[in-house]
Amino acid sequence: MTASERRFRDYMHAFNASDWDALRRFYAADVELVIGNGTTLRGRDAIVDFYRNVKSWTSRTIEILDCFSDGNMLAAELESEFVALIDAPDFPSRPMRRGDRYYINSFALYDFHGSEYRRIRAAVFRREFRPLTGDGSI
Repeated sequence: MTASERRFRDYMHAFNASDWDALRRFYAADVELVIGNGTTLRGRDAIVDFYRNVKSWTSRTIEILDCFSDGNMLAAELESEFVALIDAPDFPSRPMRRGDRYYINSFALYDFHGSEYRRIRAAVFRREFRPLTGDGSI
C-alpha cells in the first residue's frame, strides 16, 4: 500500500466519523469536487458543509472497495450507504423516508499535490434503493 493509499483510508475514516476538522485538512483551499449527479462544489468549506448537511438527514458511510495511486492521482471504487434518519423528501439523491436505505457504487478520481486533494471527480455506476417496509424490516 502506498502512502497516498494510506492517506486516502485516513480520509475515509475521517469522513465516516464525521470528523469535519480532520476532513477539512485533506482538501486544498481551492479544491473542486464534482459529485455523482454532476454538481460541482468549490472550496473546502463548501464540500464539508455539503457533507455535513447530507449527514444531518442520513447516516452515510463509505466503504473503499478498491483503490490505487500512481503519481499525483488516486482512483477508487467506493460503496456509499445512506440510512435515512428522518423523512427527507428533498434529499439530493432521491426522496427517502426514515429508515430507508440507499446504496451508491461509484468510481472517483482524486488529483492531489502533496497532502491535499485539489480535484475530485465521481461517477455513479450503480444505485440500489431499499425502502423500509411497514413492519420495520428492510
